[in-house]
Amino acid sequence: MATVIFNADDLGLTRGVNQGILECYKKGAINSASLLTNTPYFGETVLLIKEHKLHNIGLHFNLTEFKPLLSTHQTIVDGEGTFLRNICNGATVDGNEIKLELEAQYNKAIGAGIVINHFDSHHHVHMSKMLGKVFLQMSNKYKVPLRKVTNTYRNPIKRLQHYWMYRKANFYTKNFTAAFYDNNATAETLNTVIKNATGTLEIMCHPGYEDYENGEYDLKRLAEIKVLLNDDFLQYCVK
Repeated sequence: MATVIFNADDLGLTRGVNQGILECYKKGAINSASLLTNTPYFGETVLLIKEHKLHNIGLHFNLTEFKPLLSTHQTIVDGEGTFLRNICNGATVDGNEIKLELEAQYNKAIGAGIVINHFDSHHHVHMSKMLGKVFLQMSNKYKVPLRKVTNTYRNPIKRLQHYWMYRKANFYTKNFTAAFYDNNATAETLNTVIKNATGTLEIMCHPGYEDYENGEYDLKRLAEIKVLLNDDFLQYCVK
């Protein structure tokens, strides 16, 4: 039988997201979450994690939203010092700046007393070919598993290159799916994914209560909660 991990991304993004994730933890709908370190709500999120003894907390490395922890970057921020949303397309990005920022985010989480048991990233930048090696280095250095990077290449040469790059990677789970998202964040999607699951599977989700700071995915976070906290689904989780 497959082992399924429901991981809530964006812990610490806003209060509405935090309360949605907390409710899902309490009801048993999720069993893992990933923490952002460069938002205004980091401090109170740390208190929430400790007060409610939330488990399986990962680090949601952020290189695409808000301002970085370090103010010395030149190539990964815009004129206002905010992360470039399309950082993976930047040909002039300085890899050393990426490394320094990832280290800073990791150290902030650890320094706050949070036990980090996996790594992933905001907007999946760790899955990009350009940044993948940096995240692999962080995973290997701190012996913290990385969210699965699936080999989807059809070109045999690129497929082999991907295999070679990640052949010794320590992944959080054997399999990963982002299928439960946006218009596909439905009970039908979950049923299909779970039915076909093998080994260990991480299902990404983004629960959250309505919050004016949540951005364009605001109401869709609420829609995810309604699916995750549905009685039929919770009964499956308990089993």
